[in-house]
Amino acid sequence: MNIKKILFLLLITVISHPVYAGSSDAVIQCKSGSGRTTLTFLDQDIQGHFQGGTFTIDKKSIQYLPQYNSKTNKNNPYSWMTVNMKEGVYTLVYNDNKNFLNFYALPSTMKKKKKEGKEAYYTFNGIVEWRSSDPRSTSILRKKIWLGCTLSYSI
Repeated sequence: MNIKKILFLLLITVISHPVYAGSSDAVIQCKSGSGRTTLTFLDQDIQGHFQGGTFTIDKKSIQYLPQYNSKTNKNNPYSWMTVNMKEGVYTLVYNDNKNFLNFYALPSTMKKKKKEGKEAYYTFNGIVEWRSSDPRSTSILRKKIWLGCTLSYSI
């Protein structure tokens, strides 16, 4: 194999792997109007790499595992995210053996704001779908929950 092919293959290999050095997590914090419900989770570099979170209703919580398990060096099949902040698209689906969460932002409410010390700061309205697990019981939610959310990111 000639040197150009080797260098090309090496370049493709390096580019195709995500780089996490120097990156940080975006913090998504959501709260219902009544304050009884909160959803907080982390997203690696606003790239759709779920880093774990907590869903709480009436002081009862569900903890969600990160997409990447550093103990086993494997990706967990538990979470899927779609992120396109420019278009206002932000979704999270989490599913393990015990819990299910379906969360999404309403694109028309996605607003980028300037905030001191933040690379990115957004406010938006989000919804936890009724099929999601209810932290207060072993059943699903009976209705969707509307939340006011912020996403903040700093390097």
